[in-house]
Amino acid sequence: MRIPICCILLLAFVGFSHGNVVSPRLCGGQVFVEDSVVIEISSAHEKCHWYIQTQEDRILVFTVLNGNLKEAQDFLAIHDGSNIDSPILRVENQKIHERSRKDLPASVYTTQSTASVRFTKAPNSNLKLKIQKAIDCPFNLGTESQCGRVVDAVSCYCATFTKRNHLSQRSYCNSHNMKLLSLETYEKEISIHNAWGNEALFLTSLTDEPNEGTWFWESTDTMLYPGYSNWCSKQPDNSAAFGGEDCMMINSGANGCWNDCDCDKDVSDAICQALP
Repeated sequence: MRIPICCILLLAFVGFSHGNVVSPRLCGGQVFVEDSVVIEISSAHEKCHWYIQTQEDRILVFTVLNGNLKEAQDFLAIHDGSNIDSPILRVENQKIHERSRKDLPASVYTTQSTASVRFTKAPNSNLKLKIQKAIDCPFNLGTESQCGRVVDAVSCYCATFTKRNHLSQRSYCNSHNMKLLSLETYEKEISIHNAWGNEALFLTSLTDEPNEGTWFWESTDTMLYPGYSNWCSKQPDNSAAFGGEDCMMINSGANGCWNDCDCDKDVSDAICQALP
């Protein structure tokens, strides 16, 4: 955990399942968000000011763990930036991606790596304000694409419906500061399937091109086995009819199982991802 020197005298952190917790005894200060931070808000927080920062190429997302952020706006203001005149972020003014999960909690996103939280009056009850580092997720990557927060509140996924081979799709994702999709868990695949599963065949970053039979997620440099997999029946088969199949695409339809495919000759749509 990296904390600016100026914060060491101001903050006391203890372990917590949602990240670090700022003691409710503290009234204001500076916080650097490496992953996530929770500020416990009590009646003593009236007129307190917090200055929040994360790494420069990321943004911040605010939620309330044990309440509703929209209701919490009655006693706090979240500014998009560290200045007192920075715009105030409100839940009702947030633009929602069409393909984002519908069960995500009410939240606000900054447009930059800094924010400030100002408490205008004391809350009626103690609350926990959660602040996370997040990806700035575009609404699309141009024509024939869709983006959304389809897995969680901090990552970003974009489907491109322009058919390309594996190398071209990888380059396309990289050109937008993203990488081809990886599916290390069943839960993640279900989220992706709920967003786009019935619409197309999607190329992913899974490949065994460097070493036949040794499949790994190129985007995260994670080995497939012994992790989660969802191969279709009799797949992967490395069909000789196509001179070998060293990449993977997700089938459309109800099961969304995986087929190996020719990295060069098979063209398909793809999903890009950006993780915080």
